[in-house]
Amino acid sequence: METNALLHLYPTLEMLGEALTLAGIPCRVRSGGEERRYQGARMYAPGMTLSPEVIYVLRPGEAEGFPARRYACAGAVPEGWTGACLACPRTPPEAVLDALLVAFMECRALESRVDELVFRSGSLEALCGLAAELLGNPICIHDDWFVMVARSEELPQVLKPDYIMSSSREFIPRIIVEDFKNDTEYLETYAYRTARLWDASPDMPKCLYVNLWEGSVYRGRLLVVQFHRDFRRLDYALAEIVAQRALHLLSRKQLGADHPHRSMDDIVYDLLRDRKPEAWEEKRLLELLGWNREDVLVCIRIESQQQGAGTVMEHALHSDLFLVFPEAYILFAGSQQCVLLNVTRNPSTSGMLSHRLAPACRDYCLYAGISSPVAGIREAHIAWLQAGAALEKAFRLRSERWTIPFSDCALEYLAAQVQPPMRLGHLVSPELLRLIEHDAAHGTPYFETLRTYLLQERDIPRTSQALIIHRTTLLYRLKRIEAIVGLNLNDPWTRLQLTLSLWILEQEGKR
Repeated sequence: METNALLHLYPTLEMLGEALTLAGIPCRVRSGGEERRYQGARMYAPGMTLSPEVIYVLRPGEAEGFPARRYACAGAVPEGWTGACLACPRTPPEAVLDALLVAFMECRALESRVDELVFRSGSLEALCGLAAELLGNPICIHDDWFVMVARSEELPQVLKPDYIMSSSREFIPRIIVEDFKNDTEYLETYAYRTARLWDASPDMPKCLYVNLWEGSVYRGRLLVVQFHRDFRRLDYALAEIVAQRALHLLSRKQLGADHPHRSMDDIVYDLLRDRKPEAWEEKRLLELLGWNREDVLVCIRIESQQQGAGTVMEHALHSDLFLVFPEAYILFAGSQQCVLLNVTRNPSTSGMLSHRLAPACRDYCLYAGISSPVAGIREAHIAWLQAGAALEKAFRLRSERWTIPFSDCALEYLAAQVQPPMRLGHLVSPELLRLIEHDAAHGTPYFETLRTYLLQERDIPRTSQALIIHRTTLLYRLKRIEAIVGLNLNDPWTRLQLTLSLWILEQEGKR
């Protein structure tokens, strides 16, 4: 089990088929030969935008138009269906959807319980205890010398105490070691990177095992002993999650007592608030996320339009955000949800992100602020500030614009940095103010001519059309403007200051 990218407990069709069967829904699984994992279920509607990570529940008569070659479905699937599906022909589609949603919620709940322990305040012993509870069987973790690193409390009683060698260190049960060592296929078991079943001897119970590989280094093995109940398909995936999180704890333990434990959330909070974590913490975070330090990031800050949103709704939104952004890091930040998205790995523009957020913003009544891309994890705090400024604008507008990119409020942010006694009006071009005074004194239209010319990006035909004047008249006015106030309109920096001055005057309501 490698630690490069953080594993998630996303179920396969076989796992979901098993869950439906346990829920009393007769089901036939057809995986189409793929081991794809899925992140959610939806009721299918013709014409809707489909995702390969979602299973779509079909009503009777909808199978004919469903693109079975590309997407998975469940429910009323006819005989001879060749695509990936969960065929439940005698069960109402609403019941199938409800059972699938319960199965997905169970997976998220299991992963959340493991992560809450590991990334907040857990130990290897505590992880083994929790895993034994979730897997319904005793477990242990041993290193590459068969030394017991951690185990659940029940293990010695299950395998008898005399099978565990007595010394200053505790070894895994001798019966397991001997069975592994005497089997000709033993060496092959080291090569596996996913959960496997060991069932070589009738003298010992079946074991589900996951090798702990840290890159190319074998660190040990997690063993789940089948004692209380038979293994389910879900147990294989959950054991892989536990094994990876155990590697995280093993690595932390090697750092020694001088390094107090802090959760992933703690480290990310530090980065967002421009408090630099220690180098080993940052390195470990990037390893778990599967990111590089230089990857370009975008931050999204999301908050309910109504103050005091309920905890239940917050957790439901948290789960849905993982469906929308499966590769992102998502955390609670006070009353907000924060999404940290790696756009080097998953290229997305602000427009694409707004489109993906729109359904959640509509269903949960949310506003969202989207930062501009920033260069690397060390600039995450810049993205956090930008997303916050954009979110504040969304609340100020209180409009149907649910998502605001920082690019739409960058000028406002810049203007807000002006400190007393200077105010925004002091930054207006003095030449522009003199032009306004000239128009007031002589009744000329030069200010409006210059404003239109700049807003039309110096396009003579468009400017003439907007002002309803002849091209020759426009060129004459521009020469007069340059002569009256001493401007060079061919200088790009002059035009930039004039354009900013126009924006400032609009903000102050003077034009």
